[in-house]
Amino acid sequence: MTLRSSINHRCKEDIAGFARLTLQMINANVSITLDHIQKGDVQLQTNEPKQKEAMKDCLALYNMIVDVHLHEALIAMDKSDYKVVKQRAYAAGVQARTCDDKFKDSTMKPLKDTNRYVQNLCAITMSIVNKLLLPNKPTFTY
Repeated sequence: MTLRSSINHRCKEDIAGFARLTLQMINANVSITLDHIQKGDVQLQTNEPKQKEAMKDCLALYNMIVDVHLHEALIAMDKSDYKVVKQRAYAAGVQARTCDDKFKDSTMKPLKDTNRYVQNLCAITMSIVNKLLLPNKPTFTY
């Protein structure tokens, strides 16, 4: 809500800065999570074959988020191609949800909070980018 009210009174450059910031926040979170998965973080270790397979799948999904979706979104931000930014943010959110679904039959959901965080930030990014996609409206001064 704070971002939304602030965005309504900002110029497009400021709004683009907000969008870039959310993408950078997603990237930082996903990168930290990838690091924990790759290092075999104790909280993420399991002996259950289904859990190990789910974690392996999430590793691939999170690599896709960083290497493809966020990378392309940030390049698109530089080009002011906000449709692509929105598409890539959406795709990153879907990847995080897919990761979460990998643990649906499991009692342990080690990436639940991270997946939710990524999904929420992707939704925020898309909401901000929607403001950038609106046509410029003339401003009236009194």
